[in-house]
Amino acid sequence: MSYLARSAMAHRQQGVALLTALLVVALAVTAAVAMAMRSQVDIRRTSAVFERDQSRHIAQGGEKMVLQFLERIEGADDLPWDTCRSPTMPFMVDEIRLQATVDNMQCRYNLNALAGADETEQGYFARLVDEVGNEKGVVMPSGAQLALAVSDWMDPETDDPAYRTADPARVSGNRAMLVASELNSVLGMTSEAWQALSPFVTAYPGQASPIDLERSPDLMKGVFTGRPSGDQAPWYMRLELVAEFGQRRFYQCSLIDAANGKVVLREQTACEP
Repeated sequence: MSYLARSAMAHRQQGVALLTALLVVALAVTAAVAMAMRSQVDIRRTSAVFERDQSRHIAQGGEKMVLQFLERIEGADDLPWDTCRSPTMPFMVDEIRLQATVDNMQCRYNLNALAGADETEQGYFARLVDEVGNEKGVVMPSGAQLALAVSDWMDPETDDPAYRTADPARVSGNRAMLVASELNSVLGMTSEAWQALSPFVTAYPGQASPIDLERSPDLMKGVFTGRPSGDQAPWYMRLELVAEFGQRRFYQCSLIDAANGKVVLREQTACEP
């Protein structure tokens, strides 16, 4: 083999070796970048889980503080504010900033009052629906028809076939409502109607629905003035807590049986309207 041929072969071998080395380096860099990105994702995921768990414990600590506050109050009439919703109450728990607001559920109509309700009780809710539509300028379902539909939806002895033929098919609740937004599942309701009605309704255990006529909006006063409140009226409050971790916010919504100092329902989300 001539000198020129041997020289050309050596150059080709050197080129192959260089390309192989570059390929190995590229693969190593790609693997390192992938590992670094995976590590960053794992760190963020772990941090998010840690913050979520910590926020849950801190929110429950704030919840206990609010319960202790409510224990010193004999009833809704003794609240230190004269509105349905409290001012925002900032405080610190374990050096984490919390914001708490409390809503008096006696300023809203308890949808569970329609479970087995007579025509008189259905009439109050029907009037509420119609008045909301008139005041808000929103097309609402007929109040009388909606009152009957809500009552049937909670009745365990009824099974309206209209729910099974809906798209998607579903069944009626056959039980009391846990949250007011379940009203969206009732025949005749629309998202527009829910947005208008949601500030005036709630859902808590029992069929009683006392209305605080001193603090409630004028619309509620107009509908429920003169309605008997009954003896030993229940007193439920809704607590929304917001925990701040840097740029993140974590929410907790708790329904509180204020008269007995108990949490009835706790959700890791912002409260409904």
